[in-house]
Amino acid sequence: IAGIAAAGAKVVVAGGSISEIAQHYLDKYKLVVVKILSKWELRRLCRAVKATACAKLGVPTEDEMGYAAKVSVQELSGRRVTVFQQANDEDTGIATVVLRGSSMQLLDNMERSINDAAAVAKQLCKDG
Repeated sequence: IAGIAAAGAKVVVAGGSISEIAQHYLDKYKLVVVKILSKWELRRLCRAVKATACAKLGVPTEDEMGYAAKVSVQELSGRRVTVFQQANDEDTGIATVVLRGSSMQLLDNMERSINDAAAVAKQLCKDG
């Protein structure tokens, strides 16, 4: 963990559980820890910050570490969410759409509609 801090990391994103001793040293070196249990969400975050998910323990190389201009916790519709923001001029190719609705059925329908629209846009943008 000392090596991770020495490499210049400020935030560590973990894909699983974090032991108490690891939490102690992460706190000692003032590193923020974000735990993401979903592999899909972890891959999406890695793509957004241009990082590589590392399966090995050890100091990450400069190529493996990503970058986010700001990492903050915000309250959105009564839920606390961790937001990774990039600089305004940086293009990540990823956007987040937050849906709000009165029922789960309505939210499911909105999500399905957005997925359909994204699939249509993807097909229209394909070469050939």
